[in-house]
Amino acid sequence: MNAKKIITGLAACAAVSLVAAAGITAFSFGLFAPVSGKQAAAAAVAHTGGYAEEVDFEYDYYTGSRYEVDTIADGRRHEVIVDAGSGKVLAVQAQYPEHDNG
Repeated sequence: MNAKKIITGLAACAAVSLVAAAGITAFSFGLFAPVSGKQAAAAAVAHTGGYAEEVDFEYDYYTGSRYEVDTIADGRRHEVIVDAGSGKVLAVQAQYPEHDNG
């Protein structure tokens, strides 16, 4: 009888841990963000032109959730920060291509 309670308790703990891990994983991929990765990429491309190469979701306790979108336009890479709550472009940093001097 006692062993049965212990096994039931361990199974319940394992189930709760599994659900918590799934929730944390979903949050880390931005699945609960009001703005999707596709929408963030579209906002970044509308701002810089070209096309989106990579979209990363990031969360910081102080700045909140945001997407970092790398776009390529006119031979330059741009890093665009898009708010995951509103879809607004917060910042753009252009990185110029390196030229071969030889």
